[in-house]
Amino acid sequence: MTGRTSKSLLLTWGLIALSALGLAQVQSPGKYWEKEGVIEFSGEMIVRPVQPTTLKALGYTDAMVITVENRARKRMQGITREYVGATDEFIVKIPKGYNENSFSLLLMKSGDYEYAHPNFICYPLNDPNDPLFPQQWHHQTIQAPQAWDIFTGSNTVTVGICDTGVDRNHEDIGPNRVPGYNAVDNKAEVDGGDVQDIHGHGTHVTGDAAAIGSNAKGVAGVGWNFKTMMVRVSNSAGGGSAMDILTKAARYAADHGCRTVSVSYSGVDSDTVGTAGTYCKNVANANLLWAAGNDNRDLSGFSWPDVIVVGASNEADQKAGFSAYGRGVHVFAPGTNILSTTLGGGYGGSSGTSMAAPVANGACALIVSANPSLTAQQVQDILESTCDPIGPPSIFGFGRINVFKALQAAAASNPIDTAPDAISVFEGTYMGGTVNDIKLPNVGGAYYSIRSVKSGKTGQTAGAVITWHPDTTKAKVNTMEFFFQTKETPLTLVTAFVYVWNTSTGKWELINQYPVTSEFQIKSKKISVNAARFISTSKEVKALVRAVSTTTKGRQAPVPYTLGIGYANLQYTEKTN
Repeated sequence: MTGRTSKSLLLTWGLIALSALGLAQVQSPGKYWEKEGVIEFSGEMIVRPVQPTTLKALGYTDAMVITVENRARKRMQGITREYVGATDEFIVKIPKGYNENSFSLLLMKSGDYEYAHPNFICYPLNDPNDPLFPQQWHHQTIQAPQAWDIFTGSNTVTVGICDTGVDRNHEDIGPNRVPGYNAVDNKAEVDGGDVQDIHGHGTHVTGDAAAIGSNAKGVAGVGWNFKTMMVRVSNSAGGGSAMDILTKAARYAADHGCRTVSVSYSGVDSDTVGTAGTYCKNVANANLLWAAGNDNRDLSGFSWPDVIVVGASNEADQKAGFSAYGRGVHVFAPGTNILSTTLGGGYGGSSGTSMAAPVANGACALIVSANPSLTAQQVQDILESTCDPIGPPSIFGFGRINVFKALQAAAASNPIDTAPDAISVFEGTYMGGTVNDIKLPNVGGAYYSIRSVKSGKTGQTAGAVITWHPDTTKAKVNTMEFFFQTKETPLTLVTAFVYVWNTSTGKWELINQYPVTSEFQIKSKKISVNAARFISTSKEVKALVRAVSTTTKGRQAPVPYTLGIGYANLQYTEKTN
């Protein structure tokens, strides 16, 4: 029921073993199939030329690259319905005399295309035959209540849902909505684009991720306070949507402020999904999550590093019987009998990887809420690294998500500021100031100042030792970042050298150097590898800021100056395990 897995022209295509459904496990050129109501052909293909960077990596000259590009694009003339400039993809009509398989083989045999696969009509992934449990069992499994003790989610984070629409007036969704988009009609909601749910699926998955919590109404999403944006992907009562509409919807959500976006449709193993994920992550700093599928397939034949593919687990913390699995699946999340919001203002249960994907979406949004400075890759890393293992990675990927552990890791990734508690002259003559004058950035007030002294052949030098006592230990500290605000007067050629005391070697270790100007400037240096070497067993960190000038006037000795230190700060993060 899902798409296919060609990754590049360098891959050797092969048909993987048949599933219990009698279908090829992963689709590929010449082997594409459809299943009514799950994934169907549309008479169109999505085609992406081999990218110039790939050709150059293979040793092609610039002239050869141009030749291949021109040849690949010329074939698209006369059959292109739409060109997607953001991802360099062509949506093309299949020429007369060809079908999805024969045309894909024709294009791929040329060697000029990264992929050419059907523009599948995909359908929502849910299984209404599973029994309904009158409670949200999944929150306990992923330790959401413990996570909510840390953070319940921020209303500055917007969760993107690409689906059949949303019940705009639902009591547990409506108040936190932001205007969305109809990707079929290419019309924003503010311009009249219709995002009202035409199926029911979209309302349920929206509640899975972000139903308002602690409002004495209905259910709670994984996060309680998020804004939600619905990008409607279908104008059909059945909910079917073309693959190019789904990926366009994901890009729209990412481009319009959604830090996390989920798609609960079939087609995950289509190459264009991987391309969309890369776009969302690299261009918009957003995470794209996609449901693995409900056909119990082994998805080990592909891997999209920039898409979080989500399988479904059950109440026993095992793989849901219907869920796809394998090395192409990154994480699992609860997906059976998930109680959520329903069309018409009610509540009900549903099952499928459709539910698992927005549950994981909500978890990603909580991570972003806890630390908005995280990149999309860091969010993905935290989600994956904090999963609970529930079986072999060959089936379960990183495991089943744990929201509590993820939020702990996200909170720990926030840098902790530590003000200095001592400063003393290392070289030079003390002029004025105290440690209190360097605890905040200087904006025209008092600062610590040192008059330089002649230092042998080196020139004029001035320096100070600053000491911190951060509330961490050698075992816990992960990164350290040092901030210093300095200036010198009168203006000469002065360079600042920053050293930190290495407790392992018992020596000062140079970590940074920069020119000092006549106006206060803040410079920083982050230590991301073995930061523990700079903290003692008594939780002490010491840094030395040493300014050096060799500027001369004619044949005179180096010019004396005054070094001013306006700010000294230490930020650190702690390990998550």
